[in-house]
Amino acid sequence: MKDADIIETMVSKLRVPVGRHLYGVVGSYDALERFSRSLLDAKTPDGLPFPEPISINKGIFAAIPENEFKRLAEDEPRYPEVIRVRLAQAFEEFLRLTLRKGLVVMRDLEVLFTYDLDLSPFRTLCTDKQRAVLLLPGERSGERICMFGSDDTFLPVDLIASDHLWILR
Repeated sequence: MKDADIIETMVSKLRVPVGRHLYGVVGSYDALERFSRSLLDAKTPDGLPFPEPISINKGIFAAIPENEFKRLAEDEPRYPEVIRVRLAQAFEEFLRLTLRKGLVVMRDLEVLFTYDLDLSPFRTLCTDKQRAVLLLPGERSGERICMFGSDDTFLPVDLIASDHLWILR
């Protein structure tokens, strides 16, 4: 779909006051950057501009105190599962805090996939007034979304409803 068509459809869905409000836009990094600029020029149903995209990677790392982060980085080769659990906690903390703002646009999901973090907090937390648009670097391959141009990293099929997921052209 074209940027303007996606935005128009998304705004129409954002007008619904209750329910799941997790949206995804899939495309190459360049296409997502172009879409981000189009989105910043658009208005939400409240007549406000769409917010600047927020980096999930940076948000997760910022949720971990610096001294703990340094220790985790040193321990990663020996205790990868401990690191994964702590990153999952930081992800959920970041997501809960960020979604308090209402509508957010998020990018940079690489850490989530690198550490195989559970993405279900998106589904459980993005309801009613807590709304998120995920900018997903990838491409459709049949019924699946291949992330980051990888043949073995997929977006979970049940994460985003099919009518809330758009592919950029």
